Amino acid sequence: MAEGGAADLDTQLSDIRMLLKTQLLKGYIWYLVDSHWFKQRKKYVGFDSWDKCQMGDQNVYPGPIDTSGLLKDGNAQSLKEHLIDELNYILLPTEGWNKLVSWYTLMEGQEAIARRCNWGEQENKLHLSGVLPTSEK
Repeated sequence: MAEGGAADLDTQLSDIRMLLKTQLLKGYIWYLVDSHWFKQRKKYVGFDSWDKCQMGDQNVYPGPIDTSGLLKDGNAQSLKEHLIDELNYILLPTEGWNKLVSWYTLMEGQEAIARRCNWGEQENKLHLSGVLPTSEK
């Protein structure tokens, strides 16, 4: 078992890798994970081949999930403007978010950032809209 009783790193790696491939589906809730934190986690679990040498190294352990870099004024319901998918944040379906929280916890005093996938009439495509309070997960 890894840090905090989490699943072993190979399981963490394969589970999240698979969930990252999930397609956006109308009505489903997705969670925003700060890219900086997620990149550190990728090093820790050896996500990319060049990170294998650091796999499990406590010096690269990401610690609790930190969403503060995505928030305007520390409010979980107000995101900073001009955030870009994969540059500033990673999207995970509910199952992936729940796994990350069970393995790494969420930084004290922070909340999950959840968005529902809707159909955009203007763009004629799926998009993520309004941040949902965590009570509506």
